[in-house]
Order: sequence, then C-alpha cells, then structure tokens
Amino acid sequence: MARAPNKSVEAFRKLTVELQRDVFNDAVAELNAQADGLIALMKTAVPRGKTGHLANTIRKERGRKETVVVLKAGGADTTVGRAAGAYDYARAVEFGTEKIPAHPFFFPSYRLRRQAMKSAMKRKITKTVKKYSAE
Repeated sequence: MARAPNKSVEAFRKLTVELQRDVFNDAVAELNAQADGLIALMKTAVPRGKTGHLANTIRKERGRKETVVVLKAGGADTTVGRAAGAYDYARAVEFGTEKIPAHPFFFPSYRLRRQAMKSAMKRKITKTVKKYSAE
C-alpha cells in the first residue's frame, strides 16, 4: 500500500528549490553589478595616455561558470610591437618597466573595493534568504 504524500514535505522541497534558484540568480546579478562598479572605478583610476585605449580595454568576461567573472585590461588595442618583441602596455602601466615607473590602477582598485564587494554579496544573499524565511 502506497503512503499518501506528506504535503508539508512537498511544500518544503518546493520552497527549498525556489530559494536555491532565487539565491543563485540574485547572487549572480549582484556579482555582475559589483564587477561593473569595479570596472568603473578602474576606468577612473587608469592613467590617460594619448589615445585612451587602455581605459577602453578594461572589461568583464564570463568565467567557466556563471558564478565566475573575470576582469581584464589590455589586449589587442594595447599591444605594441610584433611577434616575439610585442608587449601589452597595460602590464607596463600597472607594473612599470625598467624605463617607466608603475602607475597601478587595476589591483589597487580591486584591493580598495574587495571587502565592500564581499559585504554586498553577503547582504544580497541574506536578504533573499530572509524573504523566504518570513513566509
């Protein structure tokens, strides 16, 4: 004889699935919002050269998972030279060279915002969980 389904257990399972989905979606949205804010900060901190190409190359790329965001600066627009002698002047600006002192913009911006970004993520997740705990 089959047991009658327990409605409380079914309701709890449904709520848990909804909570997981909402926490995930809200966390990914907050992660992207924090990354966008960090990019804006980096763009204000980057030294402006003749072309301004370096600021335009600061960007966000999706990582291997939806929960991973990769911030990058440089690339084809900031690469100087050809073949073996080519270098990306984004790195030269950030870390300096033998001839040019460093003018860091990328990592100092990250270090400045790191704790605030973590706190914002925690607040967002807590807010989503609390929304469900009140129901």
